[in-house]
Amino acid sequence: MDDLEFRRRLYSDPNSQDQDIIDATASDKKRKDFADDLKTLDSHIAKALNVEVPENLAEQLILRQSLHSHQQTKKKSRVHLAMAASVAFAVGIGVSFINSSPAYSNVADYSLAHYHHEADNFAKQGNAQYSLASFNDDVSDLNVGFKEKLGKLISIDDCYFDGMDSIHMVFEGKFDNVTVFLVPKSTHLKFTDQFSDGSVTGITHQYQQGDVIIMGNKNEPLQQWQQKIDQTIEWSI
Repeated sequence: MDDLEFRRRLYSDPNSQDQDIIDATASDKKRKDFADDLKTLDSHIAKALNVEVPENLAEQLILRQSLHSHQQTKKKSRVHLAMAASVAFAVGIGVSFINSSPAYSNVADYSLAHYHHEADNFAKQGNAQYSLASFNDDVSDLNVGFKEKLGKLISIDDCYFDGMDSIHMVFEGKFDNVTVFLVPKSTHLKFTDQFSDGSVTGITHQYQQGDVIIMGNKNEPLQQWQQKIDQTIEWSI
């Protein structure tokens, strides 16, 4: 076997156990070194491709793709009072079919996934000088408004809450940021009054016209936020 044929065979299969390949490497040190180098390279490539799949990968991709799709189709821009993260990034696989149906069956699971997905992307200090008129204009798509400011606002934006056009607000809290979702009435999400995952606590309140979800640090007095919302919220339908 000449060198050209030897190399061609090994390029095709670095781990070939054909007898003529074995004989060729045994009788020539240069050929043996060449074969060993190819085997090492092939092993490195195999290890690089053997990527461990993270837990909950499917749910993470569903959430990210859902948020990304909404950012691409959003009808108007919202005013940000602090830097908020972009959730539009490529997930690299085709999961667009998921957008046609809800990804979660209950508010707790989706709210926690959404909260943790963006929690590190917001500032910790809010702005108390924002305009109430501008704030109410931002939430007007859901036919809702507020008589008073709720707190120091960090961010307010459109939100694609598991298939529903909603509002995502972030306020400065006592221990960490407080997230408030304004969500249209839903038939596919199961609501619970309270939920948590150890570090984050959430409470929900279902109004006749829509629903409110409040989330924050487990030490945050979320009931006070709920009372403030109850006292100031105004539905137009």
